[in-house]
This record gives sequence, structure tokens and C-alpha cells, in this order.
Amino acid sequence: MTTENPKLETVLTYNDDVLAKIAGNTVRDVDGVLSLEGNLIDSVTDRFSDETDPTTGVKVDLDNDDKQVKLTMDAVLEYGKSIPAVFDKVTTKLCSAIDSKTDLKPTEIKIHVKDLMTREEYMKSNRKNDKSDSKKKDKD
Repeated sequence: MTTENPKLETVLTYNDDVLAKIAGNTVRDVDGVLSLEGNLIDSVTDRFSDETDPTTGVKVDLDNDDKQVKLTMDAVLEYGKSIPAVFDKVTTKLCSAIDSKTDLKPTEIKIHVKDLMTREEYMKSNRKNDKSDSKKKDKD
């Protein structure tokens, strides 16, 4: 049984990275999204780590006081898919994920499409990056 304590003040706040992780992991699972792309520093950092950082390519504008969040993402989408349909799926899944995991309300979601690639082009591009990265690591 929970007793209420009128003298207890509670505060729940979030770090931007928490929201960026929720967004990054959610968006990467949407059919038609090949990847979220960050800036050059993010790309270089990811190439030297074992896993892709889920916060890469996600910018968060968080207002803990008003319990609101704005998200901006740079994405590579799959060629041949309807961009507006992919965007609708992304916004629906993001709103649902943020609602179920936090007490925040998304007030704005922006996606900047950086590139369109077929899945094959994307996979080929990543294999080239992996090979060149492993050669760089071998030299070090």
C-alpha cells in the first residue's frame, strides 16, 4: 500500500541522449529507413567503434519543464519506397515509443532526407566502409 507524503517533492527529468536513443532505436526499425546519419565527427567515431551509436543523426530539443520534446533527424531512406509513407510510419512509431517510455509529448518531428539508396547500394557502401576501416585498424 502506498501512502502519500505531502512533503515529498518529486522531479523526473531526462538527458537529451535518452530521447535520442529512444528515437534512434525506434526509427532504425522502420521499413524504408536505411540509416540515420550524423555529422562527419559522428561518422568517424562510429567507424572506430564496434556498434553504431543509436543517437547518431538525432538532434533533441528537450523542455523538461513543459514535458515537451522536438526531434530532428538526418536519414538515408530506401529508394523505391514512398517517402511520405515512411515519414508517417516514423512519426507514428516515435510518438508511440516516447509516450510509452516517458511522460514527454513530442511537439515536432523533422526528418531531413540526406540520401536515397537501394538496399543493395546501401549494403555495398557499408561493406566498402567496413573493409577500409579494417585495413586502417590493421595498420595501427
